[in-house]
Amino acid sequence: MKATVVTIGDEILIGQIVDTNSASLSRHLNGIGITIHEKISTGDTKEAIIDTLNRAMSSSDVVITTGGLGPTKDDITKHTLAEMFGSKLVYNEAEGEHVRRLLERRGVAFTDLNRGQAMLPECCTVLRNAHGTAPGMWFDTAKGGVVISLPGVPFEMEHLMEDEVLPRLKERFELSTIVHRTLITHGIAESILAERISAWEDALPDYLHLAYLPAPNIVRLRLSAYDTIKEQAESDIAAAFAELERIIPDNIVGMEGSTIEQRVHEILTERKETLSIAESCTGGSIAAKFTAMAGASAYLLAGVVSYANSAKCDILGVNPEFIERDGAVSESVARAMAEGVRRITGADYAIATTGIAGPSGGSEHKPVGTVWMAVATPEKTIAVLRNCGTDRSQIISRASAYAIELLYNELKKL
Repeated sequence: MKATVVTIGDEILIGQIVDTNSASLSRHLNGIGITIHEKISTGDTKEAIIDTLNRAMSSSDVVITTGGLGPTKDDITKHTLAEMFGSKLVYNEAEGEHVRRLLERRGVAFTDLNRGQAMLPECCTVLRNAHGTAPGMWFDTAKGGVVISLPGVPFEMEHLMEDEVLPRLKERFELSTIVHRTLITHGIAESILAERISAWEDALPDYLHLAYLPAPNIVRLRLSAYDTIKEQAESDIAAAFAELERIIPDNIVGMEGSTIEQRVHEILTERKETLSIAESCTGGSIAAKFTAMAGASAYLLAGVVSYANSAKCDILGVNPEFIERDGAVSESVARAMAEGVRRITGADYAIATTGIAGPSGGSEHKPVGTVWMAVATPEKTIAVLRNCGTDRSQIISRASAYAIELLYNELKKL
């Protein structure tokens, strides 16, 4: 069973918004055993939509579109689908009343434009959008497939998929089994990892497919099985990953969804220990990773973005002589920042970063991407120099990941 995901909208093509819908739809469809054949983004013209959908229907059993279902004149998906399926638009009383009540609760007038949301192709099955005014639409094709049109607003699309689309797909089609499981590794480059686990990879059952998915300072190892018995695949994958944990025990973070910051979060919470952070070049990115997790208030005491040298000295107590002698991007300053934020907050542990994120500010001895990071513990302070690349966003992302890993490695020793 194959599916094509089509995102409709000029705003996607010109890069004005980031398409998150296709990734979410792919996860949902894979989760019920439907393979993604293709993802396509197309513009807001009738010709483009028709050409794209004809192509998609020729190669896939399920075609899902998002976007172009709003009340304004530039939203033409509904009209185009009605034309494609030889249908006329008719007023759906139930949907009209739903839209009226929804807008009434929001204090918005029910205008002719909003009334138009309930004008729907006569041949479609209407999918109630409980969270918005644009209903979804389900069309049966002559070849036995389906075309499903969903709104482009992500949270509305999500609810429609979960509440309406997935149950209907499960009922309509005999679906195969697809199993994906992902293990997260850290602290080892992809090429070195591949060499170290080569024998393990060669010993995998033939029906399991391994993929390497690198990201800043981590590599995801995904094992996939298609058209198989779910229980057998899950058992074989679990056994394979258990063997891998014996081969590279110090490099395992956990399964998909696990992150190094999450592991730090769990360790500090369990031990009832605390953390503070002093950031310069990373600009609060490290603190943001922790505050994004519920329960961080149990251990995270403070985050200081000491971007200016004066802030490093006045707030964190960094000796100005260190900056004068070694520069702000140096081991001595990184150590002093970590020790300073730990001292002034009373935290058990502290992280600090100072570096050159670019695009300017580098030199022959300290090029752009140079980052010193330090971790202060109750017993010692350790500092590490890293070159984090050449692109500003990449440098910030990598430096944040490296710094958190530095703390994680210390916590694992205890």
